[in-house]
Amino acid sequence: MASGGAVWGIDVGQCALKAMKVRPAGDGKLELLAFDVIEHPKILSQPDAEPDELIAAAIEKFVSRNDIAGDGFVVGVPGQQTFARFCKLPPVADKRRLPDLVRYEAQQQIPFDMDDVVWDYQVFSAADSPDTEVGIFAMRKDLIRKQIDYFTAQRISPLAIQTIPTALFNAIRFDGQGGGDEGAATVLVDVGAQNTDLIIVEKSGGWMRNIPLGGNSFTDALIKSFKLSFAKAEQLKRQAASSKYARQIFQAMRPVFADLVAEIQRSLGHYASTHRDVELRNVLALGNAFLLPGLQKYLETNLTIAGGVLKLEKFNTLAPSATVNAPQFQENILSFGAAYGLALQGLGLAQINADLLPVELARVAMWRRKQPMFMAGAATLMLAAALPWARNLMDRQALGSDSPQSNPSLQRTQQIVSWASEFQQQFNAVRQDTGGEEQRIKQAVELTKSRYIIPRVLSLVNEAMPELPAAFARAANSEELKRVVSADATLARTKRKQIIIEELKLEFSPNIENMVASSSSGPATAAIGGWNPSRGGGMSGGAMAPPDMGDPNAPVSPDQMGFFVRVSGRLTYGANQAEATEVLESEYLRNLKVLGGRPGVGFYVMEKDPQNPDRNNENVRLFSVSSVRMEALGGAGPAAGGRAPGGTLTPGGAAASEDEFERRRFADAATGEDTRTDWRFELGFKVRFGEKPPPEQAQ
Repeated sequence: MASGGAVWGIDVGQCALKAMKVRPAGDGKLELLAFDVIEHPKILSQPDAEPDELIAAAIEKFVSRNDIAGDGFVVGVPGQQTFARFCKLPPVADKRRLPDLVRYEAQQQIPFDMDDVVWDYQVFSAADSPDTEVGIFAMRKDLIRKQIDYFTAQRISPLAIQTIPTALFNAIRFDGQGGGDEGAATVLVDVGAQNTDLIIVEKSGGWMRNIPLGGNSFTDALIKSFKLSFAKAEQLKRQAASSKYARQIFQAMRPVFADLVAEIQRSLGHYASTHRDVELRNVLALGNAFLLPGLQKYLETNLTIAGGVLKLEKFNTLAPSATVNAPQFQENILSFGAAYGLALQGLGLAQINADLLPVELARVAMWRRKQPMFMAGAATLMLAAALPWARNLMDRQALGSDSPQSNPSLQRTQQIVSWASEFQQQFNAVRQDTGGEEQRIKQAVELTKSRYIIPRVLSLVNEAMPELPAAFARAANSEELKRVVSADATLARTKRKQIIIEELKLEFSPNIENMVASSSSGPATAAIGGWNPSRGGGMSGGAMAPPDMGDPNAPVSPDQMGFFVRVSGRLTYGANQAEATEVLESEYLRNLKVLGGRPGVGFYVMEKDPQNPDRNNENVRLFSVSSVRMEALGGAGPAAGGRAPGGTLTPGGAAASEDEFERRRFADAATGEDTRTDWRFELGFKVRFGEKPPPEQAQ
C-alpha cells in the first residue's frame, strides 16, 4: 500500500487535528512538505461539546487551507476505540498455516463477534529465533465507518486506517529512537486528553496498553482544588509553566501524577513478567501534557528506569528545512508523533502495516489510484482490436494439420483434455466419500460457537476463591500491601485465606462424561491450552492451538462436549495440612460447585463424575495438598511424596536453611513474606456444555 507521491498522516485528537505531509528525499531521509495544527474551539470530551460538528469543521478547515490534490491520506483512530493484542504462536513447520492459526487466535482474543469488526495482523520474527510473535488489531465496523464518513464528506479517500498507538510505534521505530537492539526496548508514554497510550518498542515486536488517565484528569483536579469551570481550569493548566502559582498548580495535580505513575508501573510489571529477557532502557515522553511543570521529573523519579525520561525533541529522519524549523512545528512536536507514523505507513516505510480500512472501501481507493492507468489500457485495447484478424488467420493455418507431431497447438490441446479427464475422476472419487470431512467441519464449527465458554470458566475459577480482607484487597501496590500486612496481625500470611493460581489447564473432550480424569501425574487428553497467571496471563506456550477433534466419523452431540479443568496453585492459610485442606474443601471447592450451576453461561459444573470411583463419584475434587517448605528442602511436591488431603504434616516441623539466600529465594514478590509456609494444591473438575438439567436428570 505504498504511495509513490506525497502522503498526509492525519491524527484527529481530542484537542486538535494534527497533520504532516511527507515524501521521500533520498539517503534514508524524508522531506516535510507541510504540516497543520487546527485546534477545536472546545475539547471534544467537554460536557457541552458537539464532537461530530467539531471534527467535521476541523477537517473542512484543513481541506480549505492546504493543497491536497494528488496526495494520499492515512488516517489514525484513537487507541481506546481499538483492540490490540500481542502473543506468541506455537512453532509451525508449514508457514502457509500461519494465517489459519492467526485467525483462530483472533477469534479467541477479540471480544466481539468477528462479523462486527475489521481486523488485521502483523507477524514479527527474529532471524536468530524460532519464535513467531503476532500483533492482532481490531475495531468495530460502526466506529470505523463513522471516522471514514468525516473524511469522505470532504472527498478524501484514505489509503489506510491505523491505530494511534501503532502509528507512534512505527514513527519511533523508523526514526531510530527505540527498538534498535535485540533484547532492549524503549517505553513510549503518550499522554492525551482522555487517555494515555503506553507503547513498548522492541526490535522484533512490541506491546501496547491504554490507560484511562489523561490531560482531562489534570484539569478535573484543578476544578476540584480551585473551584473553576472546565474552560478556566484548562486555561490555567496550559499556562501553568509560566504562572506564578506553578507550585500550587503542581500540588493540586500531584495525586493524578501518582495515579498515572502507579498505572504505568503496574503495566510495566506485567510486561516484565512476560518478557523476562527484555531490558527497558529508557522512556520517551510524547503529548503536549508533558509541557506541564514537574510531570517529566515526577515520572523519572518514580519509574527508576536506567535511561531516564526524555521528551521527543526532533525527528532524526526528517531532512532539515524551513518547514521543520518553523516555530509552530517545533512548539507542537510532542504531538506530531502519530501523524508522522501514519504518513510513514502511506509511504510503505512502517514496520507494522496492519490496516483497519474495510475491504470494500480499500477496493474503491485502489481503483481511484489506478484511474490514470485506464487511459493507457484503453489505448492498448484499441491497438489490439486492429489485429485479431491476423491471429485468426495464423490459428486457421495451424489447425490445418491433423498430426499432433506437426501441430504443437493440437498436441497441447490433447494434453489439457487428458488432464481434465484425470481431475474429473479424482473429483468423483472425493464426492462419493464426503461424510468424514463434513462431520469434521460440523464439529469444528460447533466448537467455535462455544468460544466464549473459556473466559467464563476462567472467571468462575477466580470468583470461587475465598474473599480476602477488605484492607488487603484495597491495596494498590506492593508498598501498600507491606504496610497493611505489617500493621494488622490478623493479616499474617498463614491466617489469611489467599489463593494464588499458578497454572490452569483446560482439557477438551468430545464426550466429557466418559472421560477418565487424573492428577497432573496421570495422562492428559486433548489438551488445548493452559492459563498461567504467574506469567502475567495468557495461554500456556503463548497461544491456544486448535483442539484435536478425534475420529470425524464418531457420533458426537454438542451437549456431550466439555472440559476437564485442572487448577494448580498455592494457599497461604493453615498451620498444618489439615487446616489447609479444610479451607480448600469447605470454601473453594464448595464455591466452585455452587457458582458452577448458574444458568445462562453456556456450561455447568457436573455434580457427579461416573468415572471417579472415589468419594461417591464427586466431580469437584482435590488431588493433592503438599508443603512448599518440603519442596524447598528437596522433599517435594505432589509427585514426589506430597500427602493426599486429610494429613497433618506441619511445614514448620521440617528443618530448613534460614540463610539470607534462602530467604530471598522464597520471598513473596509483592509483600516480601516467606512463601515456604504456603501449601501447594491441585484440584480438578468437569464442566459440560449447555444448561444444567433439573435435579432428577443431573449427572
